[in-house]
Amino acid sequence: MAFPINYTPESLALGDKPKWISATDGDTPTIQLPVRMLGMDAPELHYGGAIESNPGKFDAAFASFLTKEGKALDAGLKKYLALRLKNKASTRHIEAGKAASDHFQAMAAERLKRVGANGKELTPRHLFTMVASEVFDKYSRMLAYVNASYTKEERDSMPVKQRQTFNLQMMAEGHATSLLIYPNVPKPSDLELVRQAMANARKSKLGLWKSTTPLLHGFEFRWIIDTINGKRQGPDRFCGDFTAATLYPPQRYFEVLPENRLWFFAEDVGEAHMMGFTLVT
Repeated sequence: MAFPINYTPESLALGDKPKWISATDGDTPTIQLPVRMLGMDAPELHYGGAIESNPGKFDAAFASFLTKEGKALDAGLKKYLALRLKNKASTRHIEAGKAASDHFQAMAAERLKRVGANGKELTPRHLFTMVASEVFDKYSRMLAYVNASYTKEERDSMPVKQRQTFNLQMMAEGHATSLLIYPNVPKPSDLELVRQAMANARKSKLGLWKSTTPLLHGFEFRWIIDTINGKRQGPDRFCGDFTAATLYPPQRYFEVLPENRLWFFAEDVGEAHMMGFTLVT
């Protein structure tokens, strides 16, 4: 080669879950792949063996968690969790996961529906998807914002609320919480939309927020089960309050309002400082 190419590409994201559908030519396959919607977290429908047919798998373990596997946790975190771990916490969470799943499927069907001028239902709309800086998660699911695909004419004639992403709508209707993890941070205007949607759903007691006994959020359900199973030792992400530029250690995340949370892994704390966050000690 007359000119040596010294460029080394960045490491590529791994996505090994797609299924082959078809191919239109020699370089254009059509695939099916799972998508994890970015920036949000719905209650689990199945995790660690707790499933719809066995929702109470961890009821007893949750009830004793703070005196067993979680006894060394921060006192403030234990106080925060105490009520959430009572009254068949595993069962209540899986039931909320089923409600979220049903709500999402009905919502998506409605948003994707098309009706012709004659009033007859047409084939559903295609999906709009937009990825962030991390394309795949550790489970090889594509990370994306998802929406119905509207024409420019439709977008111009629709109020913003009617064409919000599925991600945002699930939070606005109370069936998911935000889970914004650096570096997948939306632009400031979208960040404010998330904050407002979450705050309104929480204060209006919509969806998962209406329970008189607070529910464990999805990420809490997962880290507690992982701790019970010896895979973790409590929460492991730092939590930033993006309205105050403060950063809290993993076991103090509960001090940040749910709608104001921006999460950082330990290896990204330096990036948080560069963004202007100050660690609270």
